[in-house]
Amino acid sequence: MENKTLSRALFIVSTILFVITFFFFTGMVSNGAPDSYDPKQMGVELMDQGKASVATYKEEGQKAFEAQVKKIDSHILTGVNYMTIILIIAGGLMVVFLVYGLISTLMNNFKKGIPSLIFVGISILAFLWAFSNSGGDTTGYDGLITKFGQEEASNMISTTNFWVSGLLFVLIPGVIILIVDLVISIIRGFAK
Repeated sequence: MENKTLSRALFIVSTILFVITFFFFTGMVSNGAPDSYDPKQMGVELMDQGKASVATYKEEGQKAFEAQVKKIDSHILTGVNYMTIILIIAGGLMVVFLVYGLISTLMNNFKKGIPSLIFVGISILAFLWAFSNSGGDTTGYDGLITKFGQEEASNMISTTNFWVSGLLFVLIPGVIILIVDLVISIIRGFAK
């Protein structure tokens, strides 16, 4: 009973996290990138809307462009910060449950602990892979560079890439297994 409740709770939390992540993803896609906008064209559009005159359309267009870039940077940074926090929490819980489950299983039945040992191996490989591919490319993160400086921005991006790559490498199969297990448990429950 406890396992079913835990599985359902984890499934609900995973669904909520997926919805929030999808919100940030669609926000980033719909906002576009800074090079998708032209200050002069934005000024012309403002002039057509009566919000700028012939004398001020370039200046107003530049202001609108800077506001849009700020909005894009803010959305990206908010999404990155959200994902970093969620992944750190998920990673911490994953490690706690993994270590507890592994020790408990190995003490009771070593053969049943072999799959857990394999999963630990996959996790270690995932983080080694994430570490070697974390990178620190700051292209497109002008707002981050302006706010924190080139080196700090590069370190932040590298750290975020490490956690995102490593944890997603482990969490995506984990969520798939969780969903399959949940569906099987529900079908067995209805079958009885």
